[in-house]
Amino acid sequence: MTRQLHEAILEAAEVVEGTGHTHTEVAEDVLSMKRDLHRRWRRRELKESYKRHEKDDARLRSLTSWLEEVTRDSYGGPADAKTDPLSALEKELQGVDRGEAPSESDLTDRERYIATRLQKGETLEGLVDDLGTRPSVVGQHLKDLKRQGWKVYIDRDAEMVAIEGDHVLRSSEHKGTRTRKANRWWEMRHNELVREYRGLDLLDPELPCTEESEDWVLHMTDLHAGDRVRTDDGTVVYSTDEIPAIIDYATEQALRLADVHGASFDTGHLLWGGDFVTNEGIYAGQFEDLDAWLDEQHGTLVAPLLRQLKTFSRRFGAVQVVCQVGNHGQHRASGTSRQANADLILYKHIRNTVAELQRHGDALENVRFRIGQARVYRNFELRGGALRGHLRHGQHRRPQAETSARRKEWLSTLYDHDFDIAYMGHHHVSGRIPWNGPPIIASPSPKPADDFVESLGVRLSQEKKEVATAHGVSDYGLTAVFPIDTRNYTP
Repeated sequence: MTRQLHEAILEAAEVVEGTGHTHTEVAEDVLSMKRDLHRRWRRRELKESYKRHEKDDARLRSLTSWLEEVTRDSYGGPADAKTDPLSALEKELQGVDRGEAPSESDLTDRERYIATRLQKGETLEGLVDDLGTRPSVVGQHLKDLKRQGWKVYIDRDAEMVAIEGDHVLRSSEHKGTRTRKANRWWEMRHNELVREYRGLDLLDPELPCTEESEDWVLHMTDLHAGDRVRTDDGTVVYSTDEIPAIIDYATEQALRLADVHGASFDTGHLLWGGDFVTNEGIYAGQFEDLDAWLDEQHGTLVAPLLRQLKTFSRRFGAVQVVCQVGNHGQHRASGTSRQANADLILYKHIRNTVAELQRHGDALENVRFRIGQARVYRNFELRGGALRGHLRHGQHRRPQAETSARRKEWLSTLYDHDFDIAYMGHHHVSGRIPWNGPPIIASPSPKPADDFVESLGVRLSQEKKEVATAHGVSDYGLTAVFPIDTRNYTP
């Protein structure tokens, strides 16, 4: 299969979730492919190498035509509707007679779910997106609820649909279904952030590059907000509450080490390498290791990351924030969009906040963002474009190039991306990978070593735990590299 066909299959999977079409239709009618094979491909992430099949070109043409036809005819929300859907719904509801006292036992599962959402108020667009159906279908459900006696009304002040009354509805959904709904909420949150961003004027400053100066880089990865780590005697040695102080410490130490290095600097680069949140339901038994749910994980990180941006903005002429998603950020529910990634939503939240500060507060005007999408790498400029950086989370690479297989992987990465410096995390180890190619820097996690690190055979003393990496880069490449450890850290 070609990469182009794989991308089209993933795009079609997202389209199916928002329309009345099915994966079986795409597999059998459009691609002439067995359903099991199609299921495997739409659940795989994009790779860096593919093997062409003789049917790939014909399948790509067929799928491209199908996508063009379906997306052209699909409903895109109030912006392209002939009539404001909320006004149309309000008029339709006025023509429905309300029944007698409603009974919860008469509700179907779908009606129960909608009624539960309406107790707190919900936008029509939100219901359409959440249920993956058309506004007319949602409208019919709402009319049916009113006929059963539920007081469905339009709140014009909030532009929402709601139910008035004292009935408390309890969800009858299976836990797995609720998990999928939660993941769908995060996907909707991502879409909301994208719509918000399109209405903002985010500055994109040039990166200065003067002779005899350098750029300064701070690489942080694998913060795992939400994780709680205990020693064998039950002592908590890592928790979500501690992470803001760790981020502040890494920021302060990065600038201190820049002074130690003694160079003059043009641009500061913040490389956020993924797994900033630990998410939920990533591995069996994870709930036993959590001390914060996903929304709390996000909330914990926003303020210290904004402080980091502000500090770098004051220190350097320009700041570039390069963001890469991790494997823990991925929501695992079947059929979930690749954009429903907790890291990605965190990054875009912060980016939109910066855009608002730039517009209304004349702050952070020298900051720009480069956010990788739901893929395994993000390339970016160093030294005003004279050099290329390559940021990965690291789950698809091992932190070594000594065996022939691992060396071949890194040679393939170098050939595909032509990088001058590469960065990775994920494995919770640190150091420069020894090989004959350009520098590859593996940065650590502030989270104490666990069984995963033990399995790599690289567990070290925790007295001086490394938490990040800082280094300089000139027009000729890497200069000094400074591991940031906890020798000066006071909780």
